[in-house]
Amino acid sequence: MRNKPSPEVHSKKRLSLNQVMKLVTELRERIERLELREDKYAPYIPDNLSPPPRKPRMGRKPKLETDELLGRWKRLTTWLEQNWPRLLVPMRDAECSGSASEAIAAILAVKEHGISGIQQPRFYQTPEEFEEALGAFFKSKRYRGNPRNLAAAMAGLPELSWKRSFDICTAHPYKTGHALQAYWDYMHRNFPDRLRELEEAETELNVKIVLARSRTADPLYLHLRDHPGKVKEWLQAGKPIAPDSLGNCRLLA
Repeated sequence: MRNKPSPEVHSKKRLSLNQVMKLVTELRERIERLELREDKYAPYIPDNLSPPPRKPRMGRKPKLETDELLGRWKRLTTWLEQNWPRLLVPMRDAECSGSASEAIAAILAVKEHGISGIQQPRFYQTPEEFEEALGAFFKSKRYRGNPRNLAAAMAGLPELSWKRSFDICTAHPYKTGHALQAYWDYMHRNFPDRLRELEEAETELNVKIVLARSRTADPLYLHLRDHPGKVKEWLQAGKPIAPDSLGNCRLLA
C-alpha cells in the first residue's frame, strides 16, 4: 500500500502562481542585499543607495603645483633671456666668486632700465630676499652659464627650495625657442668655434660656409642655418654688455 503524501507536499502543490512569484521576488531581494554587503562593486545598486564616498588623496598637498611652477619657469626664462646681454657678465662673476650680491644688483638695475617682465614669480619681484638661495645655487655648479638653469632654480621660491624647483623644472624638457638676445651666449656656450668664425665672416656666403661645418640637430643652430642673412644681426643683438666705471654700458669684445 502506497504511503500518503505528507501535508507539506500537499501545501506546496496548492501554492498559487502569485505566491510563487512573491517567493521568487523575496529570494532575489535577499541575494541582492547579500551581494551589496559582501562586494561593494556589486553590479546591482538600488536607487536609494548612494555610491561609496571617494577616498581622499593620501599625503600632504604640494606647496606649489607643477603646472604653476613650469609656468613661472617659462616666464622667468623669457625675461632673463630678453635681458641677457646685460646680465651675462654679472652672473658669470657671481658664479666665479660664489657671491650673489653682484647678480642681485644687476637684476635690480635691469628691472629699472631693461625690458620689464609680466606675471613674474617672487624672485623677480624681490630678488634681494633670495640672495642666500642664489648664492647656494651658484656654488652648486648647476648654473653652467645657462639662464634657463637660473630660472629653473629660482622659479619655485619661496614655496620650494631652489634645488627642488630646479629638479622639477629640468625634469620637464623646455621646448620653447630662445629669445633673440640669448643667441650669442647660446652659441658661445655650445658652439664656441663656430661663433668665432661667424663673427669673422664678412658675407652671407661666408656665414653659410661656416654653419655648414657642423652637423647637428640643435634647433637654434638649424634656425641660424636657415637664415644666413640675419645671423650677423642676431648675434650682434645678443653680445654681452657691461657697465663701465661711470655707470654707462659698453659692449664687450
